[in-house]
Amino acid sequence: MKSKIDKLFSQIQNIPQISEVIRILINQLNDPDIDLKEIARNVEKEQVISVKVLRLVNSASFALPKKVGSIEEAVILLGMGKLKTLVIASGIVSSVSKIDNFDINQFWTDSFSTATYAKWLANASGCNTDIAFTAGLLSSLGTILIHLAHEKEALEIEDRIKLGNPRSFVEKMRLGYTSMDVSAELCRVWKFSDELITPVAQCAEPLLADPVSKIACSVFIARIISNCKATQMTEDDTLALLSPDIIEQLGFPETFFNENLADIMALESGLEGLLD
Repeated sequence: MKSKIDKLFSQIQNIPQISEVIRILINQLNDPDIDLKEIARNVEKEQVISVKVLRLVNSASFALPKKVGSIEEAVILLGMGKLKTLVIASGIVSSVSKIDNFDINQFWTDSFSTATYAKWLANASGCNTDIAFTAGLLSSLGTILIHLAHEKEALEIEDRIKLGNPRSFVEKMRLGYTSMDVSAELCRVWKFSDELITPVAQCAEPLLADPVSKIACSVFIARIISNCKATQMTEDDTLALLSPDIIEQLGFPETFFNENLADIMALESGLEGLLD
């Protein structure tokens, strides 16, 4: 599988890249001693990211009492936790340009939902919410790379998925690997830490890993819920797709999603302004 993915990467003319500031920030998600003010100052030097974040922060959805003129000021008004989410999302979105025959805005909207749901589930199960959010955001990037290298095959895969076939099954049968495998390899190219690469790599089939990653389980379920919401499936049909074994791995009771699914699906990422 590794050789096939290496071949895939060799066929992509422009592999997405992220800035050093974003790479450092993501790799320090678990570091309590990270100098967030220094990171904020560095983000201000990244003009594209800084402009996107400030535009979103000043939008009606945030309803701040005054206009924010700098990233450091945004830290004060929003808190670094929220701003960190915006900066990471903006940096990853900025890494990918528009692609022919690919609805990039819908892709990011679905990715934002997955990341938001994964963060909520991680919090409920006692996992690192920042890693869960970022893993959810990164988990589908492989679909973009497959499209860039093999557009015809990628479109055929999407057609089969629309017929109700699971993505990971179709991709393995057609390519020999999944888009999540490709996402994990991109994370390695970007030199992310293993604590982030692992849930991205395992989120297609989290129960096959030993030990099982609760964050990978969170992303797995978040992807299902996001897809169900995007395709306007009913709550009952969505509940039927949620694996009891994965629910158990997260430490949730059997009735957990019956009681919480509506609230999860009502969550808004607040990140769509990054796509303008």
